Amino acid sequence: MHQLRTFITACVCFGFVVSLAACGGGSSDAPDLGQVSGTITMDGAPLADANVTFMPEGVRSSSATTDSAGKYELIYIRDEKGAAIGKHKVVVSKLDNEKETIPAKYCVESELTADVKEGANEFNFDLTSK
Repeated sequence: MHQLRTFITACVCFGFVVSLAACGGGSSDAPDLGQVSGTITMDGAPLADANVTFMPEGVRSSSATTDSAGKYELIYIRDEKGAAIGKHKVVVSKLDNEKETIPAKYCVESELTADVKEGANEFNFDLTSK
């Protein structure tokens, strides 16, 4: 009975470790990335604490949160910076008391786009509140 319990525990632990490895992916699973940074402003003023998401087709999105100066640097996964090379829909969102404060044309129905290239990319967006 003790051997059976040890065997089952070992199987469960092994399955857990394998599932963690499968879920996380690794650098070799990532597409080619370009480094992406920039500044987001609203009516000419820095937009702090906004979520910025670059959404390509068929590949994981990259995202960041703007700092107090409206600056952002995209993260692909964990500590891997960048975004997949190619065309992206760009979504900017900021909640205040669970209410979206960014106009729909930049978030829900975003018309913002970016074409990420190899190397360093800078995409600045000046949004308008009207």
